[in-house]
Amino acid sequence: MSKVIAFLGSPRKKGVSGRLVEQVLAGAKSAGAETVIYNLNDEGVKGCQGCDYCRTKDGCATKDKLQPMYADIKDADGIVAGFPIYFFNIGGQSKLLIDRLFPMLGEKFTPRHPGKNVVSVYAQGNDNKEAYKGAIEQNDSFFKMFGWNLVDSILSFGGGHDLNYNIPQELMERAYEAGKRLVK
Repeated sequence: MSKVIAFLGSPRKKGVSGRLVEQVLAGAKSAGAETVIYNLNDEGVKGCQGCDYCRTKDGCATKDKLQPMYADIKDADGIVAGFPIYFFNIGGQSKLLIDRLFPMLGEKFTPRHPGKNVVSVYAQGNDNKEAYKGAIEQNDSFFKMFGWNLVDSILSFGGGHDLNYNIPQELMERAYEAGKRLVK
């Protein structure tokens, strides 16, 4: 059975990025995948400690709620990253994940677990679709550096801070289809 791992970077579990990630996972499940979700806003999630354990070993020395993600990523066919954009870039919880993914690179910065499929999901309140393009491209480049195939990078924009923002149906469908493409 295929496995897809999702990371939710928003403190709003049912916010725009969270709802889009749910759609991606629904698509993956429809293609037969088992799914695992990590909520990056949960208590007990720590940032990178800069200990360099991962420079010589496959994994991380930090024992917290993210520790199991390394084995899950190793076994996964697909990864979903849901990142809200706050104040010109991804939020702190999402950045924490990027830092904690450093073990995906070996000693000479070569990918340790290449070949994973990735869907990134971004949500911004700004109506200008291009407003944070640079931040999105920068964060998507991390996945490519890990040797992962970016299947789709989905952006929901507009709606300001409306918690009941109605995500356009075509975006929900795109997320569902992207989830199906995560499964090998």
